[in-house]
Amino acid sequence: MLEAAADLIARQGYAATSIAQISQRSGTNPASIYWAFGSKEGLLAAVMERAADAFFARLEPPRAGDVVSWLAVQAETFASGPEFLRLLLVLSLERREGDPAVLDAARRVRTRAADGLSAAFAVAFGIGDPFRRRAVCDRLARFTLMLLDGVFVASQIESDTTDLRKAFETIALAVQVTGERLMADASRNVRAGASSTDDDENGERA
Repeated sequence: MLEAAADLIARQGYAATSIAQISQRSGTNPASIYWAFGSKEGLLAAVMERAADAFFARLEPPRAGDVVSWLAVQAETFASGPEFLRLLLVLSLERREGDPAVLDAARRVRTRAADGLSAAFAVAFGIGDPFRRRAVCDRLARFTLMLLDGVFVASQIESDTTDLRKAFETIALAVQVTGERLMADASRNVRAGASSTDDDENGERA
């Protein structure tokens, strides 16, 4: 049922896909679909999150200090999941004016992706404390998602000229440079905060 819905929506869009079509493709009674998911929107949210689970399960964890190599090899995983990525993009754009359940599911998927990237960057950059995690990894994760959005759109529009491996290698270099800059900024902020605290304490003793 979920596979049939994902295939139809990815091919013809959410609005053009009906419960009757999903029922016919999957061999499931329409009443059973409504009983299990409550609505077309509920089915759609389940489709998206199931596809996200399968996609994220294929991602390899990073090694410490190796963010460039780790990101570069994710091109193969990215290339293996175009149906899920296309579905997420179509639904995010097509349903942004309504259906809170669908939009909430899309946001949960993207939040999960951002959290996963943030955790991976924490390992790759060797960041343990919460302040640097927020200042560096969380920002870097959102930045990376934006870059991946662009790569996916390019791969769909210009599939014959988009080299995913080279694109991911370029993204990896951009992430490495940006991450190092964010780490330097975070360190300066920590030192500035410590200096300010020392000055306050010295002023109170004086």
